[in-house]
Amino acid sequence: MVLAAGVMFSFGALTFRALIEADTWQYLFYRGLSACLVAALTIAVIGRNPLRSVQEAGARQVLAGLLLGAMFTVFVLALSRVTAAFILLLQVTSPFFAALFGRLFLRESVGSDTIIAMMVAAVGVGIMVGAGMGTGDSLGILLALLLPMFLGAYTVLIRSSPARDPGAPTIIAGFAVAVVAGAVSLAGPGVVLPIRDVALGFISGGVLIGVATPIFNYAHRFVPPADTALLLISEIVLAPLWLWIWPGEVPAVSTLVGGGVALAAVIWLTARTAGPRGSFRLRRAVGLHAGAIPLDPGSTKV
Repeated sequence: MVLAAGVMFSFGALTFRALIEADTWQYLFYRGLSACLVAALTIAVIGRNPLRSVQEAGARQVLAGLLLGAMFTVFVLALSRVTAAFILLLQVTSPFFAALFGRLFLRESVGSDTIIAMMVAAVGVGIMVGAGMGTGDSLGILLALLLPMFLGAYTVLIRSSPARDPGAPTIIAGFAVAVVAGAVSLAGPGVVLPIRDVALGFISGGVLIGVATPIFNYAHRFVPPADTALLLISEIVLAPLWLWIWPGEVPAVSTLVGGGVALAAVIWLTARTAGPRGSFRLRRAVGLHAGAIPLDPGSTKV
């Protein structure tokens, strides 16, 4: 199920590239709206009140939801300026930012293996960004660099908050994005689009986020976090592949080389922390991903 969620997430960039007329904000409006509606419907189907779930979410989960909404927006804005491969390969560094933020705000120790992997990943990111600055869009590169930081901060917020309804941050995120993107769109071209573009927005938000995230949230309870990090590499590998096949978005050599270095650091760290000798806290930091249900801090079971 974790692998299936990663595969579903990998189609997000393709839905944006397949648009006919919609601009970035129009697409974000339908993506956020559908994610909010499907997450609320999922909570209702399991017998809970979506509004009450949001009310009981707590300050940290509300902040996590707003940060998740910011990630929705930044991802699409970056995607309109740089290649999907560049964005997604940068995201492999998000576990390292989670470890750093966990150290700063939760006083969790950072092991020597993590520090080594961070340094190697930094070299990979440097290759990608250094080569892209000469030819790429500077704003797009900056937005892409923000994504793994946001994702690392989001996982720390989710992990440090009480384990409540995991769908609440998605409702908050989708609603916030829909309000902001809807206001921007109404001040410009409006929200009336061809049926295909509306359907792509609903597929991206309602299916790829509203359905895949709960699947991942549930399955994450039963999969060791280090294994989760490795399984979710499917998103990072497959998304550029879909765009390479259609519509022919070929990644730059520097993107593949730098991303490969960063990806190798994650795989090495995952292998180092997956065994019985790995620190449980470190394995949690490596395996956390957007939307994950936090494990009991006092438990050593996964």
